[in-house]
Amino acid sequence: MTESDLPEAAQPHTHDPEEEDQFAVGYVPGVMPGKWFRRWEERRHKPVLSQQQFRADDWREALTNGDIKACFVRLDWEEQDPSLEELRQNFRAVALYEELQVAVLDQDHILTVAESLTTDELKAESTPQEKPATDDAGMAVELTAAGVGPVILPMSLARLHHRKDVTYRELTDAPTIPVVLVWPQDLSEEDEATVQQFVGIVRGRSANSGRDTPPSKDQEGKKKKQPQKQQPKAPQRRGGKGPKGAKAASASKNARRRRPR
Repeated sequence: MTESDLPEAAQPHTHDPEEEDQFAVGYVPGVMPGKWFRRWEERRHKPVLSQQQFRADDWREALTNGDIKACFVRLDWEEQDPSLEELRQNFRAVALYEELQVAVLDQDHILTVAESLTTDELKAESTPQEKPATDDAGMAVELTAAGVGPVILPMSLARLHHRKDVTYRELTDAPTIPVVLVWPQDLSEEDEATVQQFVGIVRGRSANSGRDTPPSKDQEGKKKKQPQKQQPKAPQRRGGKGPKGAKAASASKNARRRRPR
């Protein structure tokens, strides 16, 4: 998945928080899973999906405590972030897409004339701020607007905290930042099935996929009881039909007329 394929931002949850039997999914700042949440609702999957944004350092506790069943998270950005392999030692996870890193600049910065930058080009013209934590990205962008200096961020965070007095440029040589969907290893069989159905939506499984919407028992029974259609038999050609039949009938009639009495 590329940057142009990034899902839209999630909308604030509008369901009753006290509603029972909900499928609670979280996401960290900047990650935009609204497209997938909307598809779940459009397909009328059960249970009802509820959504909640978490601080980047709170999603582990929320998953462990059962506050949410799954969460969209960003890896390899903060020092404490695990790699995907390390994450899978304690959780289940699927990789979704890679985020670009960008340099956020104030609108008057000389480097805004370039369409993209390298890290060396950025450092040759200015001194970037120290890499901020995800939850401090908004403050770092404010400092950039105040003239303190550029800040390097994942593109989704730069979009989240965008303002009129700043802009951003892609850093072509910076490593990409993985975004993954993660969930506990010890979910109940029912909850695990729900998460797997959501994973299918995130990975682009269509609404008509048999894995996405398995047939009900009634549908399976109807398929078994439905008799096979029989192919119609070809009509037999008789003497009275068609050119050959007409000739044969005429010859038979003439023969009867010639019989002696």
